[in-house]
Amino acid sequence: MCTKRIVFLLLLLSSSNLFAQPIEISIKVLQAFSDQAKLYRYTGTSTQLIDSAWQEVPGTYRFFLDSTYVKGLYKINVGKSISFDIVVNNEPLIDVSTVVYAPDDSLKSECSFENKVYWQFEKHKKRHKQHLWLLNSLIGFYSDSASLKTTIQREIELQELSQHNFAEELVDQHPTLLASKLIRLEQNPISAKLLQSKEMHRQNLAITWWENIDLTDVAILNAPALSSRLWSYIEAFFNEDFDKEEQDSAFINGIEQLMALDMGQDLKKELRNNLIKGFLNSSYPSVTEYLETQSFGTLLPIRQKSAADLISQGPSTKVGDKAYNFEVTLKDGSRAYISDINAKYILVIFWSSWCPNCIEALPRISEYYNQYHSKGLEVIAVSLDDDHDADLWNSYIDNLGLNWINIREPYAIGNEIFYMYKVEETPMMFLLSKDLTIVSRPATRRQLRARLRKIFN
Repeated sequence: MCTKRIVFLLLLLSSSNLFAQPIEISIKVLQAFSDQAKLYRYTGTSTQLIDSAWQEVPGTYRFFLDSTYVKGLYKINVGKSISFDIVVNNEPLIDVSTVVYAPDDSLKSECSFENKVYWQFEKHKKRHKQHLWLLNSLIGFYSDSASLKTTIQREIELQELSQHNFAEELVDQHPTLLASKLIRLEQNPISAKLLQSKEMHRQNLAITWWENIDLTDVAILNAPALSSRLWSYIEAFFNEDFDKEEQDSAFINGIEQLMALDMGQDLKKELRNNLIKGFLNSSYPSVTEYLETQSFGTLLPIRQKSAADLISQGPSTKVGDKAYNFEVTLKDGSRAYISDINAKYILVIFWSSWCPNCIEALPRISEYYNQYHSKGLEVIAVSLDDDHDADLWNSYIDNLGLNWINIREPYAIGNEIFYMYKVEETPMMFLLSKDLTIVSRPATRRQLRARLRKIFN
């Protein structure tokens, strides 16, 4: 039956002037209760509606993609919260049968080898995730020293390796399929080679992470796993022991490695756009600036730096710039500019009592202050609390034991301090040298700790 239908489609194609073959997608859903099915194409992590089809007979739907179709991963919805994915490559007929109450587990196809392989992987992955969930739920019942916890952790590692090996074997059996490329895309590397490259300052991580991924095939653009793999790769460059500037450099190094790989122009552009979107509202503006102003091979920058840009951006608060010198009230009640404070380094931190991240970070930062104050560190904590929160501000200072220089400067547009330091969120930190040069702009307390250790130890 499958062969006859494919022959019919090919005869139909030969009678036309088209050189690319159209695709028929035939869906049979047992116990279906929806009159309509919808076909979506993945574009990154989002989906785009391509077509909809009404039932021909109960539980039967049919879609046709013309010769301009885009290869990649598609999603079919056959009811509220009832959907499954299919691979569209160059097979003229994709036949799907399933059961509405268990669509993923019941997927079958007589004609589409691409989808037979892809669904085999997906079903194995689902069982793997269920097994991991069970193991992870058990591990919380045991202390770190319990031998059974060590056994469970080892079992989790073995399960991860088993899933990885299953996928690799499946792909090796069918290396030319688009389904195999999509399966590889979902597999993060697990190997001694990867661990070695991490220890070698991640200099060759891109080669290891993206090997066997066909970055020249535009079809992988239409798979959500591309974005997941991209951000897993970027996260591999995160290090809690880095200060802010080291972390900036690590992320940029990872991006530079990635963009130097052999890949199609459309894919390179998509990866850059994805990274810009992710870093845009993060604590790493220098990474966003690098992505926007750097050319990557023949991919030109999104924008060029200009004098007009610098003027419109207002005062500069980059590492190496001079910080704004403002007046504070010292512990003894006297007034002084921060440039007159007797300290080797000054941490200016902007915070507020209504900022949960601030309240969580301040006790740790207070520990660093107590540790390094005698060595030349001073802290100026500028609270954005208004007069209504003055009592709450005072109680936090007392309860948290914040013995550094505390000032309250209610937030207001046009305030000179906030304008000169570009305060748009809390917490914000600036580590300054004696001459008010910005030494570091830590985004987290861990990055602050890393820089203080380098300075004082």
